[in-house]
Formats: sequence, C-alpha cells, structure tokens
Amino acid sequence: MWFRNLCVYQLADHFSLDAESLEQRLQEGVFHPVGSHDPETRGWVPPLQPDGEQLVHTAGQCMMVCLQTETRVLPPAVVREQVEERIAERETAMGRPMGRREKTRLKEEVTMDLLPRAFTRSKRAYGYIDLAGRWLVVDAGSWREAEMFTEDLRALLGTLPIRPMQTDSAPQQVMTDWLANDRFPSDLEPGEEAVFDDPRTEGAEIRCKRQDLRTPEMRAHIKAGKRLRRLAFTWDGRLAGVLDADLSIKRLKFTDLVQSDADDREAESAAERFDADFVIMTSELGRFLPRLMAWFD
Repeated sequence: MWFRNLCVYQLADHFSLDAESLEQRLQEGVFHPVGSHDPETRGWVPPLQPDGEQLVHTAGQCMMVCLQTETRVLPPAVVREQVEERIAERETAMGRPMGRREKTRLKEEVTMDLLPRAFTRSKRAYGYIDLAGRWLVVDAGSWREAEMFTEDLRALLGTLPIRPMQTDSAPQQVMTDWLANDRFPSDLEPGEEAVFDDPRTEGAEIRCKRQDLRTPEMRAHIKAGKRLRRLAFTWDGRLAGVLDADLSIKRLKFTDLVQSDADDREAESAAERFDADFVIMTSELGRFLPRLMAWFD
C-alpha cells in the first residue's frame, strides 16, 4: 500500500501509544454503513482490505490506520427540481406564494425524502504513526483532508499532540533561492514542473510543465518578482513528487529502485505483500522526512 500524497505532522516527544491501546480506542469508532437518512458517516476500518481484521497494522514502531467515509450522493439539480415542483403544487393549493422559511423547510423535507434512494460513495484515508521518527504521516491531497483524519483520531484518543511539519526557514523563499542560484541540495534533482506565484498580486501564478527549470527563462520569472510555490523533484533517485511551499507533497511516486526491492521480497499472500510494502515505504519515508526538514533548516 503506497501513499500517493503526504501531509506530515510532528509528534510531541512525550506522546506514547502502543498498538494494543490504539486498537482498543479505534474499536469505539469503528465504521458503520451510512444510514438511510444520514448524509454521511465516518469510522475506522482495517487498513488491509478486504480480509483484514485488525484496525491497526504494525511494522516495527509504525502503526497504520484507515478512516473510511461513506457519503450519500444527492445531486443538487435533482433536489432543486423536486423542490420547485412541490413549491408550485403548494402555492397553487394555498393560493399564495410561499415564504423563505417555508421554502427552506420544504427543501429539508425533500432532502430527507430523497436520501434513502441516493447512491453512496466511499473513500478511505490512510495514515501511520511513526513513534521512532516522531511523525504522523497522512496520505491526503490537502491539509484540510488531513485535518479531518487527525480530528477523528484525536476525538478517540482524547489527545493527539501534533503540529504540521515546521522548519526554521520559509520553504517558498528557500526553493526560490535554489532555482535563482541553480544550487539545489546534493540529493535533490529538480523535475520539469513548477508553479510560480506573485506576492504582489493575489491569485497571480505561472504554471510550467515539461520545462527545463534550470534555464534563464525560468530564472527570469524570479527576477520579475515571482516566487516558487511548487517544485517537482526526485530525491536520491528513490522517490519523486511535487513539493509545495506548505511542505505537503503531491503525486508521490517510489522509483524503480524502491519498487525492485519490493518485488524481490516474495509474498505468498496479499497480507504478506501489504506488510512488505508497508515496511519498505515507511523505511524510505523514515529516511526522507528528516532530510526534507534539513533542506529548510
């Protein structure tokens, strides 16, 4: 199970939790299918699907958990059409226009009537706690998604002393300096994608794809006052992705060097393959995350 995005939190030094205790706490918030009149439900499921039983999958001092969200999908256009039909019927019956509050209550009524017939959509969010490295790593495309995961985890644990990864220097300024001076860390190779923004104009940005970032054309953007907000990169030839100025990583990929290590490990079952992949992934990220912080400290 390979993560595709990273939102990384730092664990407080005093925080300690064993797999057995975490399993017991998660049982209190185990996932249940969405009810017929519920718009959404969330709960914890075994990371190993579909045959897993444990809510906590361990490898060394790393513990993976999975939060499942099931949502009833009710297209706004369907609700709007039903509401308009009922408004017309009731206004005809009453012989007067409906007020705003009456329309609001009617919309709620229509929604409750339609929910049991709505399709459901499921989504799983994975994360793991690394007690040795003092990380909580969430596979989420945005910090907002990651916060949903951490808030639910905190609600069950009672406490979760974490903070988003922080560095001494501003990542955006450091990345901009890398490109401006063509001096990147020795183990980081820039890719062919970047996003520049202009601090003087809100929303102004330049997106570059399939571009050699080490050209005078790219540095001209910086001379014009732009700042580098996203940078495609490869680290140590082992993983690649897009690094954001908020220190999240998008489109994470483990290179053939890492994948070959995974392929070399013979697995007789899906569970063994899952476990082997988890060990390799956490080992690679356990080396990468301290290095990521060092780039900006």
